[in-house]
Amino acid sequence: MQAPRRLARQLQRVAATMETTAYIALSRQMALRRQMDLIANNIANATTSAFKAEALIYEPVVSDAGRGQRLAFVQDVGVARDLSAGSMTTTGNPLDLAIQGPGYFAIATDHGTRYGRNGQFRLNESGELVTAVGDRVLDDGGGPLSLPVDAGPIALAADGTVSGAQGTLGRIGVVEFADEQRLRKVGGGLYQTDQPPAPAQRSRVVQGVLEGSNVQPILEMTEMMATVRAYQAVQRLLDTHHELQRRAIERVLEVSS
Repeated sequence: MQAPRRLARQLQRVAATMETTAYIALSRQMALRRQMDLIANNIANATTSAFKAEALIYEPVVSDAGRGQRLAFVQDVGVARDLSAGSMTTTGNPLDLAIQGPGYFAIATDHGTRYGRNGQFRLNESGELVTAVGDRVLDDGGGPLSLPVDAGPIALAADGTVSGAQGTLGRIGVVEFADEQRLRKVGGGLYQTDQPPAPAQRSRVVQGVLEGSNVQPILEMTEMMATVRAYQAVQRLLDTHHELQRRAIERVLEVSS
C-alpha cells in the first residue's frame, strides 16, 4: 500500500517541478505573440498618415512558489506609443494640414469628440471642413468650421486661423494633453481620452502638408525577426522540457518497479 502512495508522491513532485518551467515559458510565448501582433500592425500602417508606432511594455510578475521560492512570469502590462512626429510631405492641397508639435485636431464623430493628427481634410456639401470619412473638424469654440462658397483661396496661419477673400473665417481647434500616452485608440486614426483638452501652446499648423507615419519599416522587420527567433527559442525549451519530463517519469517508474 505504501509503495503506490510513494510512487504517486514522486510523480507529483516531478510534474510540479516540470510544470513550473512550462508555465514560465508559456507566459513568455504569449507576450511574444502579442508583440508580433503589434509589430505586424506597425508595418501595415507604415504609409498611414500620422500613424504612431507602438510597442509592448513588459513587467515581471512574481509569484510565491512555496518553500521560500519565488517565480517570475512575463506579462505585458500596456502599450507605449512612439510620439515622435512622422515625416512631413508637401502636397500643395490647401486643405491638407499638419501639426508641428504635440497638438491634435478636434473631430466631431457619431460617438462624441475625438482627436487625431491626420489632417487630410475636404469640404462637404454644406461647406464644412471634414475628414476623409466625413467627420466634421471642430473650431476653437467646439463647433463645426464652415467655409463660404465665395471664400476664395484659403490661407491658414500657424495658430490655425483660417482666412479667405473676405477676411478671417474661423480658427481650427488644435488642442494638447497633459499625457499623450493616456489617449486611447478608437480606430480611423482617432483617439479618445477623459483628460480635459487644453488650447495648443506648443503646436503650430502647417498648410499644404501631411504628416506621415513614424514607423520605420526596417527597424520593425528587424524586431519581427528577433521576436520570431525568441519565440522559437522558447519553443525549443518547451520541447526539451517535455522530453526531460518524460524521461524523469520513466526513471521513477523503473526505480519503483
